[in-house]
Order: sequence, then C-alpha cells, then structure tokens
Amino acid sequence: MRKASDILYRFRGYILALFAVALLACPAAPFPHVSLDALALKGGGTTCIPYIGTLLFYILGIALRIRARQFIGQHTRGSTHEAAVLVTAGPYAHMRHPLYTSNTYIALGAIFFQLGVSGLFHIFIIAIVLFEYALARAEDRFLEEKFGDTWRAWALRTPMTSANIEALFCRNSGDSPARTVLQAFRADASTWFWFVFFNLIMVLLKIYTA
Repeated sequence: MRKASDILYRFRGYILALFAVALLACPAAPFPHVSLDALALKGGGTTCIPYIGTLLFYILGIALRIRARQFIGQHTRGSTHEAAVLVTAGPYAHMRHPLYTSNTYIALGAIFFQLGVSGLFHIFIIAIVLFEYALARAEDRFLEEKFGDTWRAWALRTPMTSANIEALFCRNSGDSPARTVLQAFRADASTWFWFVFFNLIMVLLKIYTA
C-alpha cells in the first residue's frame, strides 16, 4: 500500500494531467441561456447551478491555497517528500492538508464547469477525492516518520481536512504568516498559469461545441 501511494506521489503531476485530458475529452455541458428566469434559478435556470458551484469552489480553493502558502516554505514539486519543519500554524492549525484540500476544491469547480451535473460528474468527483486522499495519507506517513511524537500530537488535535471556514482567517493559529498575500500568490505562479490555461481551454471548447 505504501509503495503504491509513493508511486502516486512521484507521478502526481502526470496523473493530474491525464485527469485534465480525460475531463476535456468528455462532452462539455452547454453554457446556460442568460435570462431573468435563469438568474432567479427558475425553470431552465437550473443550468446555472453548476456555474455557481464552480465559482464557489474556485474561490474557496484559491483562497485556501494562498493562505496555506503564506505559512509554508517552498513546497516540493519533485518526486519525493521534503519538509524542513513541521508547519502547524495558520490553516495548518485547523487541518493537516490545506493544499490538498484546496486542490480538491479547484478540481471540483472544474468538474462542475465542464460537465455540469451528469453521470460522469460523479465518477470524476470520486476519482479526484480518492487521489487527493491517497496523497494526503502518503504525506502523513512521511511526516510521522520524520517528526515522530510531534506529528502525532498535532495529528491528534488536527483533522486531515475540514470545511471550517476559520482556516481561511487563521484565528488563534499561534503565528503570523511568513509571506504577504501577494508573495504567496507569486510563489505559486506556475500553478496559476496552468489554472488559467486549463480554464481557457474549457471555455473555448464550450464555445466551439455550442
């Protein structure tokens, strides 16, 4: 089991790329017709619901990711885990894996946007949640081995993930952020590039197939 999760972590970028390609290959849900009924979510306006879901998930995911990046150093993008210190402040005082949680929120937003609420929607949601959970479990094992009792004490009081909005405000987290919001945003420049690029492709596909 550990070997499998290590492989998932090592090739996580490629797996996410395959996930993105598979999502783009699925029939895109059409853009909703904008009308007063649609804005009021009446009748045919229910087609707006996936787009509202997309917006909410994107806002939560982006905000949580930036907040987490304010408190951590340069997180690894390589094939092996690295951690100089155990970060327990900021959103890490409310959940152990705010970055994986933010990834899940953003992925859910993309699924909503591309598929709407279709049969494939549920398959993709289950797949991304299981994938991010496996990555989080692999990181837990690495951190427990490296930090021992310190990690175990933190894990006892801190859930793997949480929907608690307080994680965005980090009240009573114990420390001030090491980066400003702008510095944290810039630290993830490549992530935002691919995020914009992928969403642009989804929009163009919807326009082309309309």
